[in-house]
Amino acid sequence: MSNINIKRIKTDVLVIGAGGAGTRAAIAAAQSGAKTVITSKDLFGHSGCTPVAKGGYAGMQGHPGDSWKVHFEDTVRGGGALNNQELVEILTKNARNRLLELEEWGAAFDRNPDGTIYLRKFGGHSYPRSAISGDVTGREMMWALKRKCWENELIQIIDEIYMTKLLVTDGRIAGAIGVELSTGSIIVFECPVVILASGGSGRLWPITFATKGKCGDGIRMAFEAGAELVDMEFFQIHPTGWKWPPAVIGRVISEGARADGGILLNKNLERFMWKYDPERLELACRDYVSRCIYKEVKEGRGTEHGGVWLSVVHLPKSHIERRIAAVMETGLVAGVDIRTQAIEIFPEHHYQNGGVKIDKYARTTIEGLYAAGEVAGGVHGGNRLGTNSLSDLLVFGKIAGEDGAQYAKNIEPPKIDEHQVDEEIEIISRPLKNDAGVTPYALSKKLHDVMWEEMHIERSGSGLKRCLNVIAEVTENLPKVTLPEKTLVYNDAWVTAMEVRTRIVVGEIMARASLFRTESRSALFRSDYPQINRKEWDKNIMVKKENGKIKLETRPVVVTLWPVEQIDLPLFPVPGKEHVPGARVTCECEDY
Repeated sequence: MSNINIKRIKTDVLVIGAGGAGTRAAIAAAQSGAKTVITSKDLFGHSGCTPVAKGGYAGMQGHPGDSWKVHFEDTVRGGGALNNQELVEILTKNARNRLLELEEWGAAFDRNPDGTIYLRKFGGHSYPRSAISGDVTGREMMWALKRKCWENELIQIIDEIYMTKLLVTDGRIAGAIGVELSTGSIIVFECPVVILASGGSGRLWPITFATKGKCGDGIRMAFEAGAELVDMEFFQIHPTGWKWPPAVIGRVISEGARADGGILLNKNLERFMWKYDPERLELACRDYVSRCIYKEVKEGRGTEHGGVWLSVVHLPKSHIERRIAAVMETGLVAGVDIRTQAIEIFPEHHYQNGGVKIDKYARTTIEGLYAAGEVAGGVHGGNRLGTNSLSDLLVFGKIAGEDGAQYAKNIEPPKIDEHQVDEEIEIISRPLKNDAGVTPYALSKKLHDVMWEEMHIERSGSGLKRCLNVIAEVTENLPKVTLPEKTLVYNDAWVTAMEVRTRIVVGEIMARASLFRTESRSALFRSDYPQINRKEWDKNIMVKKENGKIKLETRPVVVTLWPVEQIDLPLFPVPGKEHVPGARVTCECEDY
């Protein structure tokens, strides 16, 4: 279109996403000598979920019985035995060094009186191995990463740019397209390497921990470019999100609250985790605790607003104020003092367990395309252990940046197919041309409603088919979207329309993968297939675009150390079974 300004930027490496994985990848690429551009959908350093990650960083083995091998086993068991074990081995062997490196760059982590790093134990971990910075660990990490980016002259930062398409020539990355929201200009990046670090798709649901804008753009772009996806049926539900009061609904409560002694109670003040997992209690894996909470509520033992209680009132006030201060501050804003009052909670959508398939070099199945962090699949299998995400993004962010920079040095950049550019500009500008039609907000609400109703903790064949029908209806109406303002400059309606474009693709992939896996495992709970089926489903579901359609196939799990058939997995807490009362406690009791 003649009234749209088109800019072109050439670089060696383009990083899409400016959270922990993106900044670490950019640092590694620039330190390897590559000219690097990092784009942020929001403001640099405020984009993504890393700045708001609270709990901790896994991989600091301090207990004499702990090792990278034990961390490996915990991670694979917690992932339902579906993890790519080669990636887990890399994660658990390298996590410690990446944190110590970050300390050298200025990040501060809590210490014990003897000077050693203070470690928390999180759900699914055998030992305390998670370093923390209060309960704002991700924010502390981002300060150090941002400073390191600012110091490097080879890194160019572009804020507030919505990346919409990857450009591929003869099966190789040639560049990408994005819209600069501050000017409305379309930017065509010419580069042989793109590193996706754009996070997950938590904004598919109306109540989620995911920050604004995290709708799965990177997953859609990779899928449409021809890359393989893996484990897309698994989306982590975090056990403890604020359920009440309304001012804080959807805010996550750090697992640190339970790691430091918080307990879960139903409306009868029974500590119900005694009957589900008497050994690990509230520190069972997140998927398991979430289903236990769901079962309590579904069977009538929920609180007034449909949740359960999380109580830390038995802990010393000084401990709460020091270790879980962010949770306390959130409560105080809403009129809840967690030092004296229990919190009404319910599980909420939290983390993309699957994503773009990567190998040990963080390479995808498209030459020149890399992925790291939440957008990448394979590391966590069916369920991520708490605090493994922050170590994942540093470990694989560094690997992606280094390998991508080396690839860029040794390759002649492919020429961009201008026909792809023209097609994308037409999609970008189409809502500006329509004088009448549907609003993007109406389509957005339809997607939110059906995802909440049919793709929440409990899924079923009939519900997933209904979800697919609604997605098809929204897909049919998307070309008819019209905007009240015909501009690309800070136009929230246009951004919503582009996010709907992404959400229908990623939502359909997740629904089809969930329908395909006829069992319940890890973060996927099918009410019509309520138990694990090891014989049929000890394998991954791969997703790829073929002839314009979604193709699903199964593939054996990548095994390096631990044969899948030898891994014991917990049975599901199935709603409907006879209720066995747990230990009844009160919020004032100190003897648990």
